[in-house]
Amino acid sequence: MRLVESPHYSDAALSVYVKVKALAQRPEGCTAGIATLASYLRLSESTVQRGLAQLRAAGPDGLVELPESRRRSLPGGYGTTARRQVRPMTSTERFVWLPVTASECLRPRLLRAFAVIAYAVAQKHPLTFRVLAEVLRHHSGPRAGLPLTTGAVTRIVEQLDASGWITVQRRAGEHGRHLFGVHDGRPPASPDDRSGTRTGEGSLAYKEDRRTDRHDDDTARTSPAVGERQVGGEAATAVAPRGRLALRAEDTSPSPVRTGHRPYAGPQLTFSPRLHSVLEPVRFLLKDLNTYVQRRLGREIARQLDAGTGVERLRSRLTQRLAATFVEDIRDPGRWLLGVALPRWGCADPDCETGTLWSTGRRCRTCQEVIADRYVPPRNGETAPAPLPSPPSPPSRSAGGRPDGPAWTPPKASGPVLVDRCRGRDGTCSRRAPHGLCWRCRVEVVGTAPTTPAQESAVLE
Repeated sequence: MRLVESPHYSDAALSVYVKVKALAQRPEGCTAGIATLASYLRLSESTVQRGLAQLRAAGPDGLVELPESRRRSLPGGYGTTARRQVRPMTSTERFVWLPVTASECLRPRLLRAFAVIAYAVAQKHPLTFRVLAEVLRHHSGPRAGLPLTTGAVTRIVEQLDASGWITVQRRAGEHGRHLFGVHDGRPPASPDDRSGTRTGEGSLAYKEDRRTDRHDDDTARTSPAVGERQVGGEAATAVAPRGRLALRAEDTSPSPVRTGHRPYAGPQLTFSPRLHSVLEPVRFLLKDLNTYVQRRLGREIARQLDAGTGVERLRSRLTQRLAATFVEDIRDPGRWLLGVALPRWGCADPDCETGTLWSTGRRCRTCQEVIADRYVPPRNGETAPAPLPSPPSPPSRSAGGRPDGPAWTPPKASGPVLVDRCRGRDGTCSRRAPHGLCWRCRVEVVGTAPTTPAQESAVLE
């Protein structure tokens, strides 16, 4: 557990340690090279080298997890891979048994979380996501050394539960804690169909049949009785003589059309429980989507969930968009889901959801200001915006061609000149305002700034 709990070692170092210790159980120790270890762990060679370097270096307490790592040479002078041995553990150290296949099937971060959960289950300690987040830390980037967030730990536990290495019983423990069950990753044994015999009674067949279903098997069939004719002889295959063309087949069915692309024969597309929960309001629209659109839909929802958008917020967004749309008007369900239902409407604030702050339920001030600047009619005493003047027409040839013709004068613009900047605060406010004053300056003219949405709507009216 020293290697698991210490923030000095990265997640990849734990995966490398588990595999090296398993291979070092042989008398000659671990002799696998960097490339071999990387292929076992499904990591890059550089990641394995960094993990070995951390294990060979002394930790904060002065212990070295991989004290023996030296190269060997054959008698002829050719070098071989290094021989590695981990340090023996003392009787007072805390430890946890981990399956070696877990280091090959799980990512390094998932393996570390699995080790913490396995130790807590073995010691019967109550484990919360906050305690698990203190062990899992960032090892690179601007947040290096800081623990993960509770949301990130929740996603890690869900991935472990989906992979089958653990089982989570939510809110089933004391004080509403989760209960965890750890599995060793071995496939369950197939149930007994009771078709065999007991041990020592031999096979069900009483006579061995050496014939096979291969076409080149010319073993003659033995007659069931002496002098008895064979029943159901094989039809002779007609062979066309040489030098003559083959006859047309009697089958008049058209030959199948061969295409360049093979049909998809892989596993069917399935959604995770989070995606099923998000798509619950629009589930009836998914039956008309093909696999490609469903995959794009799942990726878009997963991207928003990873960006911090909650499941309840996405479900509320889909419910509101569906309530504002007639189902008969949805001609293309995939296009409507990707282009209308899922995108977030609002300003640049991530908490803004169609003009309302999701965390507080209050109306967004930025969106109100934009709406006020666009749609508020001019107040008393302010002139309505005049239409833009038409471009001047070119002078007439008949008048401009003669010296004594009348001189051409440009037309005067009708109406006052528009100023698209706010003239409030003694001319110091330079915010955009097509009607003279911006939203903030109109609030200051009326009095103090409104504090409730009802007062804000009253001022805007």
